[in-house]
Amino acid sequence: MNIDSCSPEEIERFKINHPAEIERILRGVMDRKALVTAYCENESDFLVTTLIEIDAAAKAIYLGAGPNPAVDRALTASAVVAFNTVHNQIRVLFKTPSLTRVDRAGEAVLRAEMPKELLRFQRREYYRLPTPMTHPVKCLIGLDELMLDTVVLDISIGGVGVLSYSQDAKLKEGDIYHGCRLSLPDASSFVVSLRICTVYEQTVKNGITSRRVGCQFIGLPASVETDIQRYIIRVERERRLGTL
Repeated sequence: MNIDSCSPEEIERFKINHPAEIERILRGVMDRKALVTAYCENESDFLVTTLIEIDAAAKAIYLGAGPNPAVDRALTASAVVAFNTVHNQIRVLFKTPSLTRVDRAGEAVLRAEMPKELLRFQRREYYRLPTPMTHPVKCLIGLDELMLDTVVLDISIGGVGVLSYSQDAKLKEGDIYHGCRLSLPDASSFVVSLRICTVYEQTVKNGITSRRVGCQFIGLPASVETDIQRYIIRVERERRLGTL
């Protein structure tokens, strides 16, 4: 997801163009070491990096260079670079003219112009990634009498949408469950707290009732947020390359 895929209504609704507010948001991204994905115009080349310095006087931001010089060259050759990151668990999108590879304190880094505007989505506007069923994501919800085994249908740094077939689950909107365990493929399992936001029930032909449950993360640690963001970036990359 980048700023060019947003509708005119979304751009108008979530746009921020005040320089002080833009700097404040980007400093928050930098201070939390949130991952930043930089995309070339054709989106075939991209870099997952972090913001390492903001020079407000020079209206510039600096990002860590990538391990692959070819990707850095593609970003410096691209007329426009689109960025995707998060601030306080909220999706932030912006774009700048092409990057410049420079030396900063003896280290090769990438310099970009301070964006003149960015999009900062509202809390309920998280970008949710539909999870691949070939590599399912699981979430155990800790009820008093059992651990409810669910399949995650979509995930964001704000929460998860899960599917449960258990007839014993009495999930109610507004309930909070601590000690839930989220397991990402090729990553660790994490203990998280969830608030139940929505519950939809559906009975299929064999009489089994399924429940689609929308859950919000409560007090998600920054380290877990980063791992979820890494997972989302990896799945998006694999889908773009056709390897998933």
